[in-house]
Amino acid sequence: MQFLKKNYLVILFFVIIGIIIYDYFFRQDFKNNYQKTGEYAIGTIHEIKPYGRGTGYNYLYLFKVDNKEYKGRCDGEMPFSKGPQNVDKRFLVLYLKNNIHSNSLYINIPVHDSIKNNAELEKWVSEHPEVRSKLDSIPGTGWFFENYF
Repeated sequence: MQFLKKNYLVILFFVIIGIIIYDYFFRQDFKNNYQKTGEYAIGTIHEIKPYGRGTGYNYLYLFKVDNKEYKGRCDGEMPFSKGPQNVDKRFLVLYLKNNIHSNSLYINIPVHDSIKNNAELEKWVSEHPEVRSKLDSIPGTGWFFENYF
């Protein structure tokens, strides 16, 4: 017990370093899974919900896969005043085949109304290389800490 009292700062330092390293590998695994088993869907934002003391907001969205509707949420990436303009608009959703609840809405990739289903969306993404570079972005560290701590 005396050892813990004397060296608690060193132990705390190594715990924090361990969390940061785990977070790094967790995000890399997240990115690799989306590249290997990721599927596309069309998401529609239905609500904007602020959190904290005006520090941020979440987009709440819905997307369909095989005629079943799923819910998701993601952080707002633009000023809150521009957020209401995105309600009822369509954006790209990337989800894992084996875990559909692990999904991400890309607010910077709007989906045109001419695209009606997920098969057409997949073809559209493959034809536009500029979309692929946006899909390779990794969620910020807040994603890990929000879900696990």
